[in-house]
Amino acid sequence: MSVRKGQKRLKNIASQISDDKRLSSEDKEFLVAALLEISNGEDAESSLEVKAKKGERKSLNAKKTAFSKELVFGWIATATAPESEGGLGLNLKEAVSIAKEGFFNLPSEESLLRQWNDVRKSQGRSFTIKTD
Repeated sequence: MSVRKGQKRLKNIASQISDDKRLSSEDKEFLVAALLEISNGEDAESSLEVKAKKGERKSLNAKKTAFSKELVFGWIATATAPESEGGLGLNLKEAVSIAKEGFFNLPSEESLLRQWNDVRKSQGRSFTIKTD
């Protein structure tokens, strides 16, 4: 299970307990087993299935950054497309600079330029911007 799914599951269980709702038998068994493992000295993150794998991030900021990067790379693809194809006709540096000003939770412009080289071949134009 991914760390995000594990976090979501724990959040749902916490909400149910907080609202004095009855836990499903599956959630109850999971929670009892996890607490027993933790009481026996096992790692809490592993027992609760929220241990991040190598390279996996679990903070809300990381989730927001990943979402923003998906949007920004689509925008960059459109911004760098020729005007005749519905793009803005910007060069890559201009597009990245404008994107950095308008999108939050993004890495530096230099990092975006490097990352663009990794995604540009797989990134299709997912939307177009109508120019004036």
